[in-house]
Amino acid sequence: MARRMYPLNALRAFEASARHLSFVRAADELSVSAAAVSQQVKRLEDFLGLPLFRRLTAGLLLTESGQLLLADLGEVFLRLDKAMERVLESDSRGALNLTVAPTFAAMWLIPRLQKFYTLHPDTDIRISTSLGLVDFQRDDYHAAIRLGHGNWYGLESIKLIDETVTPMCSPRMLEGPNALKTPEDIAKLVLLHNHSVDYDPDAPTWQSWLEQAGVTGIDASRGTHFSLPDHGLQASMDGAGIVLGWRYMSKEHLAAGRVVEPFDLTVPLGQSFYLVYPEAHTHRGNIELLREWLLREVREDKKELNTLSATT
Repeated sequence: MARRMYPLNALRAFEASARHLSFVRAADELSVSAAAVSQQVKRLEDFLGLPLFRRLTAGLLLTESGQLLLADLGEVFLRLDKAMERVLESDSRGALNLTVAPTFAAMWLIPRLQKFYTLHPDTDIRISTSLGLVDFQRDDYHAAIRLGHGNWYGLESIKLIDETVTPMCSPRMLEGPNALKTPEDIAKLVLLHNHSVDYDPDAPTWQSWLEQAGVTGIDASRGTHFSLPDHGLQASMDGAGIVLGWRYMSKEHLAAGRVVEPFDLTVPLGQSFYLVYPEAHTHRGNIELLREWLLREVREDKKELNTLSATT
């Protein structure tokens, strides 16, 4: 026999109203308006063909039918909550399908994965790198890490990192008779360019950085061009030139002395890295584990970056 289609939202509105004997307090619990709760309850009464409340000036009173329904409905919602908790708990041990911006994956996430697995050995992560938009209804991903402004409609966006850029080069560039000492000395070096954020007209470039530094007479279009910032950073570490490096992503290399920041002019990238997922996934167990771990790692990183800045 086919099951009847019950108005679940109306049942939830009735159950909350019956517990509080108030549409207003039920509305606060459900994060909707009191009028919406009242309409849902009226819908349920129409569905049943029975009054569930006596609406008095001083508040609400349950009718006999309302008392009968509340007696069983509370247990129904309790069992539903427990069922959802079991699903979410099981999900925390399952695989997490994650699509990540390539630079974030290579320069930040992958070097730290062992720390995540040490804390959560039962949670596997399947990582795919991409810069494209994600259709969570079509694609088999639970979450994404993307660079942007955090304004993706219908998605939860948790800011992880505000990135900045500054010139970086091999420490060898600061030595010898042709040592890099002033921004004007950049004219002696090959400029290394990153084109991963060319879609943003406000993103900093060598031209805009040189203008802020007050340097003229340098053709900022020349040099070697890369599609990803980690490629340009690697070229700078190898002594191929000077790159407008992403400071946060380069923290480990800066701390190890593989690259240096010859000047103190740092400018915002204008975009940030976000953890992004559908709002319906907010309480998935493995999403919660990843979110908490990422935010904890970012907090520790910021402390280290601040220490690094104070000592250079």
